[in-house]
Amino acid sequence: MKQQPIHVLFLPKWYPNKLDHFDGNFVENHAHAVSKVAKVSVIFVHSEEKKENEYALVQSVNQEVNEIRVFFKKPDTGLSIIRKIVTMIRYFKAQLVGYKHLVKQSSRPNIAHIHVLTRTVFLALYLKFTLKIPYVVTEHWSGYLPVNGGYRGFIKKLATEIAVKYSNGISSVSAQLKDAMLNHKLVGDYRIIPNVVDAKLFKPTKKSNTLIEIIFVGNLLQSPKRIFDIIKSMKVLHDKKITFQLSIYGEGKDKNACEQLISKLALNDSIKLKGTLTRKGIAEVMGKSDFLVLFSEFENQPCVLNEAMSCGIPVIAPDIPGIAERLTSEVGIMIPTGDISAFEAALVQMCHSFNDYDTNKIRSLAIEQFSEEVIGHQFLEFYNLALNK
Repeated sequence: MKQQPIHVLFLPKWYPNKLDHFDGNFVENHAHAVSKVAKVSVIFVHSEEKKENEYALVQSVNQEVNEIRVFFKKPDTGLSIIRKIVTMIRYFKAQLVGYKHLVKQSSRPNIAHIHVLTRTVFLALYLKFTLKIPYVVTEHWSGYLPVNGGYRGFIKKLATEIAVKYSNGISSVSAQLKDAMLNHKLVGDYRIIPNVVDAKLFKPTKKSNTLIEIIFVGNLLQSPKRIFDIIKSMKVLHDKKITFQLSIYGEGKDKNACEQLISKLALNDSIKLKGTLTRKGIAEVMGKSDFLVLFSEFENQPCVLNEAMSCGIPVIAPDIPGIAERLTSEVGIMIPTGDISAFEAALVQMCHSFNDYDTNKIRSLAIEQFSEEVIGHQFLEFYNLALNK
């Protein structure tokens, strides 16, 4: 008799939803990878502005992933501490609403999988101590990194320590993030499982570019993405009479400032703000691009790097540990973080050498490290170890 696949319950802090279609799409990608080797359900909870106190539940199926989203009324009390307490109570109640609906129309999960701490641990702890369902944690959040400094506050730290203590395993998307968590005394059984890429979607495309096509994908923020510095550096290519176009895909609070800067530098013909696209749309334009640029202050293990590699295009990126773990000379040029002169030199170099990179080699490196099949089996091994504890 064929053994039934294990049922994994994802409990993400971030996940695509009606309020933000791109929120935590890297968690969604992990869910798709795991669905290749296990049964996957997702319970995602979020507050929203509404009059009623009822919990609104929306269920959908996304590439064999059973998604349950529960929305609750955002507290409107003026006192911050009371508002936070009410939010936590309503969040947990919403998780229970989602869980009761799940077991009524499906089956009880074998294991829970938290993505990003800490409020997500409420249901995980409840299931562990009432139904003996173990849970594991995958952390994506850069707040643990010293350069970010977001991991602070007594309550936050206490809740995180409890969540880690009772987990049956922890994974992080980079060794850098693991080390940062250990430095905060978050001791546990860690595994490094990077972000995943859909290699069937992100793939090389036959190019017929009349100029050098450069692509940036990310939030339009000076901190941490250094988007202004990226735009300013393109002046070097313009001054050297290199014919190029930088296509910028993303949104963010610095969008208007980006538009003004492009006009000030008289680069309107060479730099285009393209807004947001679906994953399929990004895959199509990335496959047609000649190379990708990043110049962030900090990153964990950026999905866009995996996607560019899967498309077989080289990259320019800073030597942030989470990137340096994966970026070799076969894939692109790594420059010192924050070094604008080095970034400008790399741009000029790449404009003359992007055709020298082996598209098939770059793509094979991506598939070996980030494909859904590889990541799915890494998570399955992770779950089995947790279940056998």
